[in-house]
Formats: sequence, structure tokens, C-alpha cells
Amino acid sequence: MISLIVCSYDGYSDCWDPYFKMLVKYFPQAKDFDIILSTTTKDYHFEGLDITVLKHGNDAPWGKRLIESLKIAKYDIVFPLSEDYFLRSPMNFKMFKHFVELMEKNDEVDFIRMLRYSVRWSDKPSKYNFLNKIEPTCKHRFLLIPGLWKKKTISKYIKDYENIYMSEKINGIRSWIYKDEFYAISEEYVNEYGQLYDTWNSGFIFKGKWPVWCIESLESENLNIDYSIRGSIDNEGAKKTRVASKIAIIKSPFTSSKSFLNIIGLYIKSLFVKL
Repeated sequence: MISLIVCSYDGYSDCWDPYFKMLVKYFPQAKDFDIILSTTTKDYHFEGLDITVLKHGNDAPWGKRLIESLKIAKYDIVFPLSEDYFLRSPMNFKMFKHFVELMEKNDEVDFIRMLRYSVRWSDKPSKYNFLNKIEPTCKHRFLLIPGLWKKKTISKYIKDYENIYMSEKINGIRSWIYKDEFYAISEEYVNEYGQLYDTWNSGFIFKGKWPVWCIESLESENLNIDYSIRGSIDNEGAKKTRVASKIAIIKSPFTSSKSFLNIIGLYIKSLFVKL
């Protein structure tokens, strides 16, 4: 059906048990998926799930780890997630399956974002029920997680020299050049069914710590998490993550210039051939 890729590394291995416990509880059908845990060196096992642990080594950057994970994914539709994107309510498997089949039957549907929240969003109704088409110039057009991707599509965007912050910023421009069609669940869907993949919009961890509001919601799940290991962060500390993201983008001038040169070359190529 699909390949579920859990994008992680050893430093977040304390999230693996909670993540998979919530997955099994709220999305039991996932046990039949091709599940890949992408990490650096550690082994892992979760009873009842057949998980392929792909160990890339300590020096492999984020982009390279995802590229290698995509190469071993068994299915044409992939579902990448970070290890802290815990589910917090049941998945509507009937609608999830509907969207997977829609992607399989329609060449123009390259990506479906499965979480809708208040950002500077720009989309419009499409010909598909419960799906809006994300505008080409939408600032947040390329948000990798959580969403269903065609493997051939996402493989065009991930570069081994880009981190996730750079990737999400720069790939909005690449997607405009490629003219791939990105969709998101509509407000109509959320109003009728709720979120398709219900989680905190930036995951359950900020800057390596547990946000206080996330701790409150997790306490009722009996996950036996030792929150003192990571520590917690309040609202004021969480606001600083935006600054950290921008710093991460410009941290390496070489990476930034390489990304922008790639875009310039891609645009010039698009003037002469269909990408």
C-alpha cells in the first residue's frame, strides 16, 4: 500500500517507543505498511510491527538519510514523518485509503498534506472532494510532514546537502519551477471529519525539549516518558525556534549558495525543456 518513513536519528531514540505506541493505538492499520525507521547507528524493535531499521552512520546529513530511505521504500506512495509527530486521535482509515487510491489513479496529484492549521496559507478548491489545491506562490507550499508523497516526486526535491529547514524553504521555489501539483485537506474536510493526521503542527518537541502544553496532553496516554531527560520549554522559549530555523538556513554559506545555484540552473533548464 504505502511506505511509512520515520525520519529520525539516535539522539531522538527516546521518542521511538511513544511514537510507535501512539501509532498502534490510533492507526492500527499501519501494521500492514512498509515501515522504515531512518536513524544513525541504533537498532530498534517494537512488538507487533515489522520495522526496517536503516542505519546511515553518524556522519550522514539529513538529506542523504532521507534519499537513502526513499531508495529502499517498497511502494510508490510514501508517508514521511518525524519521530515526534505523535498521533493524538484515531486516524480515519477509510478517508486515508481514499486519498492513497486517488493519488495512485491521478498522475497530477503529487502530494497531499494531511494536517491543516493556521499559517499563511494560499489554496483554492479543486475538482477533488475534500482537497484544496495549494497555490504555486504559497509561502508554505512545501511542508514535508505530514503528507502523502509520490516517491518519484519527493525524490526530485531532496538534496543531500540540505537540512530540513533549508529544504522546506527552498523547495517551495523548486516546486514552482517543476509545476508539480500539491494539495491539502480542505477546511470542509476538517469541519466534517477533524484532522486527518492529528498532531501538533511542529511535532511534540521544540529545540530538543518537551513543550509544557505537549506534556499535559501526553500525561493521559500513560507512555512512561521521563521528561526530565530532555527538560521542558515554555511558550517564550518556543517562540525562539523561528529564529533558530532562520539561523540554520544561513549557517552554512556554501550550502545556501549551492541551493540557490541549483534553483537558477533548474529555472534556466525549464525554459528549454519540460521538467
